[in-house]
Formats: sequence, structure tokens, C-alpha cells
Amino acid sequence: MGNGMSEEKLNNEDVEINESETEKKLDSENSDQEISSEDLSKEEEKTEEEIEESKEPSEDNKEESEEVVDKDSQIMEFRDKLLRKVAEFENYKKRTSQEFVRLVESANQDLILKLLPVKDDIDRFNKNYNEEHGVKELKKGVDMIFEKFNSILKKFGLEELEAIGEQFDPELHEALLQIDSEDVDSNTVVDQHEKGYKLKEKVIRHAKVIVSK
Repeated sequence: MGNGMSEEKLNNEDVEINESETEKKLDSENSDQEISSEDLSKEEEKTEEEIEESKEPSEDNKEESEEVVDKDSQIMEFRDKLLRKVAEFENYKKRTSQEFVRLVESANQDLILKLLPVKDDIDRFNKNYNEEHGVKELKKGVDMIFEKFNSILKKFGLEELEAIGEQFDPELHEALLQIDSEDVDSNTVVDQHEKGYKLKEKVIRHAKVIVSK
């Protein structure tokens, strides 16, 4: 009887010890779980802060972005200026071309107006001349018209090139033929097939000449 009660008492004490140890383990596990949850929460907060920081541009990145924007702005400004200059130049070319055309037309008109009196003289001569006037009168009329015509051309700066008796000059003359001649020095213009002209110091037609050997 005494032994039975003693065993029962021991068993009860073992149960109490086991229950106590179990409670301690549970408390320890709960404590670990709480610590783990806190650590996780802190890690999550830390990660979120890092993400936010990574989203915010650094000072260097800000400066680089501002430099890029500034360069883009300068490029666009230069492009606009260049396009304006190109447009201005195109307009200038058009104006210059139009002015040149008007100048040529005006010069041609002026020349024609100056030559019209010569045409009028020729028309009158043809209308009034008949065979009874004779060759002398014909020659006189032609000379008058020719003189007026030459006078008009001279006013525009046209001059005849000297040729016969001059030394051959390739800047003024075009040699058609070379012949032997004892009367003049070698390379002298002895005859002229077609007159040469210059307009305001510029040769516009070479004289076609025959030159001595």
C-alpha cells in the first residue's frame, strides 16, 4: 500500500515537471517567433527605405540630367538659328536672282531704246530712197546711219580693237593664217578678216586676223 502511493506520487511529480518543461518550451518558441517577426518587420522597413532611396536621384545624377537638358536646349537653339540662316540665305538668293533678271532686262531695254532711232533712220531711208538719187546720195545716207549707230554703241562702252599693223596678241587677236611678208616684221597683223571688240576693257570678241611669218 505504501509503495503504491509512493509510485503514484512520483508519477504526478513527473507529469508536473513535464508540463512545466513544455510550457517553458512553448514560451521560448513564442518568444523566438516574436523576435523573428520583429526582425522581419525591421528588415522589411529597411528594404522599403533602401528602395525609396534608390528611387531618389543622387546629386551626381541630378547634375548629369541637368547637363543633358542644357545641352539639348543648346542644340535646339543652334538648330533653330541654323534653319533661320538657311531660310534667310535662300531668300537672299531669290532676291538677288530677281534683281539680276530685272537689271538685264533694264539694260536690254535701254539698249533697244537707244538703237530705235537708227532703225527709224533706216526705215525712212528705205521709204524715201529711189534710184534717181544715185549712189552718192545712198552712200551719204548709209554713212549717217552708221555714224549714229557707232555713237550709240560707244556710249555703252563698246570699242574696236586695233589690229592691222599691230604685233599679234593672243589676248586680242585670233590668227586665221600666216603669210610671208617682206614689208613688215615677223608676227605682225597684216590684214583683218573680222573686227574685234571690247566692252568696258573686257574683250568680248577677238579680231580674226592674218599674221606675217
